[in-house]
Amino acid sequence: MFVFQLPEIGEGVVEGEIVKWRVNEGDLISKDQPVCEVMTDKATVEITSPVSGRIGKRMGNEGQIIKVHTPILEIATSGGAPVATGHAPKHAPAPAPAPVAAPAPKTAAPVAAPVAAAPVAASAPVAPKAPGAKTLATPAVRSHARQAEVDIERLAGSGKGGRVTHADIEAAVTAPEGIKAPPALVAPAPSQGDERVKIIGLRRKIAEKMVQSYQTVPHFCYVDEVDATELYDLRKSLAELASKQGVKLTYIPFIMKALCTVFREFPTVNANMDEGAFELVVRKDVNIGIATDSPAGLFVPVVKGVQNKSILELAAELADLTERTRQGKVQLSELQGGSFTITSVGNIGGRFATPIINHPEVAILGVNQIHDRPMVYNGQIVARKMMYLSPSFDHRVIDGAVAARFVSALKAILENPASLLLELR
Repeated sequence: MFVFQLPEIGEGVVEGEIVKWRVNEGDLISKDQPVCEVMTDKATVEITSPVSGRIGKRMGNEGQIIKVHTPILEIATSGGAPVATGHAPKHAPAPAPAPVAAPAPKTAAPVAAPVAAAPVAASAPVAPKAPGAKTLATPAVRSHARQAEVDIERLAGSGKGGRVTHADIEAAVTAPEGIKAPPALVAPAPSQGDERVKIIGLRRKIAEKMVQSYQTVPHFCYVDEVDATELYDLRKSLAELASKQGVKLTYIPFIMKALCTVFREFPTVNANMDEGAFELVVRKDVNIGIATDSPAGLFVPVVKGVQNKSILELAAELADLTERTRQGKVQLSELQGGSFTITSVGNIGGRFATPIINHPEVAILGVNQIHDRPMVYNGQIVARKMMYLSPSFDHRVIDGAVAARFVSALKAILENPASLLLELR
């Protein structure tokens, strides 16, 4: 009988979430057969069996977070004493994202392996976190904080690199009420016909990313209306030419090129926040993420070096990247390195929305439906193609006046898209 432990699944990774079991108790399996999928902060990993045999017992449910070297399966083989073993995992092609997630501009620091901490006296002081500092903690520590009703976002960790540890949570339990988390919300009373859907895997990661962004970043949204009539006509006139080259031309490539021009005047909008150093990293390249709805959830693939590509090249790359994202074939590197994000629901409908920033970026542009409206144009009431832009900004580093000027500059180009010809080289 083999006791199969969760193997090491990446440098610095100490735990993972079981998102899908591939086998059931009683199943016959062969060596190297996938037995489950585990999601970490870095990727979705396929775990394979080191031996052939029959599954005796599964230890862990889908949605449960399991530490490395914790038993997950008992596998009955032909003879032999019980042996605890691990096995090298295989990385699945679909990485775990970030909603209106996303990619960091540099590789995240590895998660420290758990270290036994010295007992903390009940009277030991609990250091509050500095304003704007990022809270570093493993999912297990965050779960511990929730159970203990401790507001982990207000703690300064004592672990390596400032990570919050289990010992910090225990110390906070006896700290003043200011460290305690608000009482948990009461679960809704059950009613006949209700269905409970467990939030696991990618949907859990998206939820965590959204909460992190909204709790870290003081958002504000600025909405302006654009007369997109000339943009509409220009795209329509070029769409047939692009189609002959096998490219579907949408409005997004025009907006991407317009952004490149505006970023030269407002470089701090094309930037990332380094929360650890509390510094704004102004990006040289324009790497624009495109929020993409897929059967597996929301991903943000990144088109890189937008400033160096033509509208036709951007359209072709955008179509390829979003299609592979929906098919689950996008690479992890293609989800990283973004400096700005566009989210568009114009093809669905609605006038405007207030998007959540794809942290650590500092702005996101909402592009909304183009619709016919009666407008006063050259002294006459005529039908015009109108569109709302609804970007959100990080108010820590972008003031309202800067945001307003940024949107006005972008609006001016989109209302006169022929000006983009001046960008040709």
